[in-house]
Amino acid sequence: MENSVQLGTRNYKDSISARLRELRDKDALPIQIQEIQQGEYWLIKCNFQKSMAADPEEEQIFTKIQLYYLANALTETILLNWEKDYVCETLGHKYKLGKGERLVLMPKVLQYLSGDLGYSSKAYREQRRASLLTQILTCLESQNSFDVEGFLQFRAWEYKHKVDEALAYTVDEHILQKEYLEFIKLLKHFLNTQPSRLDTLHVAINSEGKFNLFNDSGEKVTGQFVDNYALTDEGDVELSYEDLLISSLIAVAPRQVVLHICYNGYRDNLQLVRKVFKDRISYCSGCVICEKL
Repeated sequence: MENSVQLGTRNYKDSISARLRELRDKDALPIQIQEIQQGEYWLIKCNFQKSMAADPEEEQIFTKIQLYYLANALTETILLNWEKDYVCETLGHKYKLGKGERLVLMPKVLQYLSGDLGYSSKAYREQRRASLLTQILTCLESQNSFDVEGFLQFRAWEYKHKVDEALAYTVDEHILQKEYLEFIKLLKHFLNTQPSRLDTLHVAINSEGKFNLFNDSGEKVTGQFVDNYALTDEGDVELSYEDLLISSLIAVAPRQVVLHICYNGYRDNLQLVRKVFKDRISYCSGCVICEKL
């Protein structure tokens, strides 16, 4: 006695068959696989040997185990093969990205989906996999045929929504990064075209995150280079206004910028300053200005 299920696909015959054979050899799955080509379409006929158990409940459990193997093979094929094709197609058609940008973004999106990127996790992939597996298994339990592309186009809306979310997030991050790099490039251009008003400008940042500007003589020059509305009553500027600091530094265009930082945690808040000024930046390890912080 045999239980037969037909899997239909246009693009993933090799992957599905390979996974089924792998499961059959690894776990001694009692299955015969027959591949039938119909033009560009493939039918993969899976013949399972039925259980010899007389108990109908045991027979039902045995059938569910067999269908689980099928659902597992289909799920892995979709995650590893279809996702890659879908991502590539969507980046080109929906986001209108050229080949170069697609080549850059493809691995990032796939890493995000697999949980290998910093802001995603393995749990994200496993949740997506579990949801997809459950939906495929439900289909197999209600019918003895399954069309891969048809399922993905008409039934897997929740799963595809998750993939689309990963795509949108990664594309947004890519666009923001491009804009950030363009902004840095623009700031560098302004810096290089400005005449230098001071050879050295000292930026002092206290433990509260406020900064002041000093010349080489130790005189406070904050008011000369920062808009008055940004100054506090004490004449300080909050470090969160990094754009004000950048605009002030570019206006002065010093050949050297010396950072006096009371609390090292604030160094991470100066990434833009470091990227724009690069070799012009140095850190003071202790001086009269540092003692005032």
